Amino acid sequence: MSTEFGSAQFSGDPQAASFTPGSELIETEAAVIRRAVEVIGSESEAMRWLGTPVRTLGYATPISLLHEAKGREEVLAVLGRLEHGVL
Repeated sequence: MSTEFGSAQFSGDPQAASFTPGSELIETEAAVIRRAVEVIGSESEAMRWLGTPVRTLGYATPISLLHEAKGREEVLAVLGRLEHGVL
């Protein structure tokens, strides 16, 4: 089963997602989500974290910041700090 989100095709398997030109935003958002899963350890916990207000991000939810490059950088910085035990 394939679902279309804007200019991206999603078959249900994140590894099999195909992106058309112009979908760089979706691709970079997906990269941040993959990084969250990598750092946190499970997809369900990463998704929970992405939807939870984070003090270091001014109590914004990480998922709400992914639509802008600066927000993605901030979320990746927090993930890096989590990974290294700084937070």
